[in-house]
Amino acid sequence: MRVITRDTWRAQPWKNGGGTTSEIWRTPDDGEYDVRVSLAEVTQSGPFSQFPGDRRWSFLVGPGPIELVHEQAFELVARGDHIELPGESAIIANLRGGATQLLNVLARIPIVAGFGPIAHPVRFVFTLDTSVARVFDPPESVQTTDCVWIT
Repeated sequence: MRVITRDTWRAQPWKNGGGTTSEIWRTPDDGEYDVRVSLAEVTQSGPFSQFPGDRRWSFLVGPGPIELVHEQAFELVARGDHIELPGESAIIANLRGGATQLLNVLARIPIVAGFGPIAHPVRFVFTLDTSVARVFDPPESVQTTDCVWIT
């Protein structure tokens, strides 16, 4: 198991210039990723960057709420609320209560991402109460509930 703490995250501007994100983990580590996890600081309403060819999961991990609009409105209110959409989807964010944070998972390979209790071996876990990520290679079964996970 490898632990990834906040001091190792890589801050970078959004692809569309509308905000900043901190890359937490990617695999493989160099070149084009198969899976990328980042924490976006959403400080203003507006469009999200698009990632054609990827699958996107956006999990509310900040104070929320936030409305994400793509063909219909999705209201993320509680930590762990999330949406899953194609990366090329045009998404507009509307902040409802001030700045918040979204944990974003982008994948170019088939994966399953979720929030809450885990009933199977996982490769990646982001624990919401500590903002610590753990990577398991090979995947392991873990005991935690307040987390975002990838298998």
